[in-house]
Amino acid sequence: MTLKRHLHQGILIIAPGEKVTITEGGDELLKAVQQGLEEGVTKVLLDLSTVAFMDSLGVGQIVASYVSIKNKGGQFILCGLKPRIALVLRMASLHLVLDIKDLQPGEILWD
Repeated sequence: MTLKRHLHQGILIIAPGEKVTITEGGDELLKAVQQGLEEGVTKVLLDLSTVAFMDSLGVGQIVASYVSIKNKGGQFILCGLKPRIALVLRMASLHLVLDIKDLQPGEILWD
């Protein structure tokens, strides 16, 4: 997985590559989130607009990232979900727990 990570106005924006699977990057996503938390970041935007495939490990990384951020009192937003990825999250009922936004490029919404 080719993961892109950058800070924008105190928000950690993470954009994984085309696949988030056990063979494509393992636990890079969770490591990026944990590194951000260690740096004091409390707002994370996970941009999934380039992700075409995600296996159970990828779903697990999203859940673990969400829990890590929430345990620190932070916010975790997912955006850019393609229909297939949205379906995977709905099948696991994660759309009821995760904050999923339909954001336009450059638009970031926080409470």
